[in-house]
Amino acid sequence: MTTIVTHSGSFHADDVFAVATLQLLLGKENLEVIRSRDEAVIATGDYVVDVGGVYDAAQNRFDHHQPGAPVRENGIPYAAFGLVWKHFGEKICGSQAVADKIEEKLCVPIDASDNALNIWQPGQFDLPPLEWDDILQTWRAEPTKGEDMDTQFLQAVDVARAYLERVIQRRQIKEVLKQKAAELYERSAGQSILVSDEYVPRSEFVQHEEVNMVVVPRFDDNPGWSAVGVQVSETEYLTRVRFPEAWAGLRDEELAAVSGIADAIFCHKDRYLFIARTKESAIKAAKTAE
Repeated sequence: MTTIVTHSGSFHADDVFAVATLQLLLGKENLEVIRSRDEAVIATGDYVVDVGGVYDAAQNRFDHHQPGAPVRENGIPYAAFGLVWKHFGEKICGSQAVADKIEEKLCVPIDASDNALNIWQPGQFDLPPLEWDDILQTWRAEPTKGEDMDTQFLQAVDVARAYLERVIQRRQIKEVLKQKAAELYERSAGQSILVSDEYVPRSEFVQHEEVNMVVVPRFDDNPGWSAVGVQVSETEYLTRVRFPEAWAGLRDEELAAVSGIADAIFCHKDRYLFIARTKESAIKAAKTAE
């Protein structure tokens, strides 16, 4: 049985996700997790994360509390999760591109928080973001309930591992869709309306300024086709073109009467999305957007 040693006591997203990552790498059933700060126990671990004062990937030691601990090129220090992911993320994901995206979206914020760095700017309403430490703290042991911290830690690891499994799967699918979107653009370069017989996300065309609208089949339980506007930028909801104001929020017969499209199903109130039963009708609607 392979052993992972991490520190005892309260826990954070850093050590929880580091252990969850190793469970994905090695198999939960093949691992024993030991929580201790005893140097003699730490020395026996096959993998040691977030404790021990050593970062040595060759020896499977992944701590970041010691002087000289590694820092990313952008200035954000690594924590245990980021160090483990750095060495095993690609193998777990089967893709460096997927591993890099998870590093950006998940590892960096968690590591920054663990190193007491605030990387968020206040938004319109001056509200703090919900971070993984906020979520996982709800699993910490409640002494008044007679709960055990080690047991609660493993429950938190289960949550983190399940999330990692899903986010890896979603990123793998997105990489496939990204490739399909690139192929569609190459076939249709110069056109403002792109039509695909397979679903591709509109967000993949933000960098192409000439693309205003994408027509794709619906991918949920409702049959039909969508004509959807491409966003002005990756950080904005505003689209480059919109459907006529008179269509906003209408459905079925009412929308069909106003639009002249007999099989119209729905137009979003913000006028960026139109749904029809056929591809031809979705294309017709797309041509009206401005």
